[in-house]
Amino acid sequence: MSANKTHPWTILLECRQQIPCDPCTTACKTGAITMEHLTDCPTFHPEKCVGCKLCVAACPGQAIFFQVPDAGDGQATVTFPYEYLPLPVVGQEVSAVDAFGQPVCAAVVDAVEQRPAFDRTALVTLRFPAEYREQVRFLKRLTREVG
Repeated sequence: MSANKTHPWTILLECRQQIPCDPCTTACKTGAITMEHLTDCPTFHPEKCVGCKLCVAACPGQAIFFQVPDAGDGQATVTFPYEYLPLPVVGQEVSAVDAFGQPVCAAVVDAVEQRPAFDRTALVTLRFPAEYREQVRFLKRLTREVG
C-alpha cells in the first residue's frame, strides 16, 4: 500500500491471522481502521487517517506500521513498536530487518517516541534507502552491555 494523495504517509496493516482482536479499531479515533467482524483482518481508510500512530502502539501483534515511502533524498521511514531495553537513540546506526528478522539494510534511528497515549510502548522510526520500503519492518534487537 502506498501513501495516498492526502498524506505523505500510510499505515501498513500486516495481520496474518484472523483471530479475535480489535485494539487498532478502538485506538483509532477517526475511523481510519475498521473491521466488520471481530475475527476479520482490519481495513485501512487512508482518507480518514490523521497520522497519530495510536494504532501502531495499540496492536498486540506488532502488525501495524506507519510508513513514509518517500521521506526525501531517496530515503523512506517506517515506525514500529519497540518493547525492549535498551531503547535505541536518535542518530544510532542499526541493522534494519524484515518481518522474519532477516537483515535487509543499514538504517538510522530517526525518532523514538514515548507518549502516555502509547501505554508504555515506545515507537521507533528508522530511516533507510527507499528501495527497501517494502521489506523493512523492524531493527535487529539491541543488546544490553554487561559490565
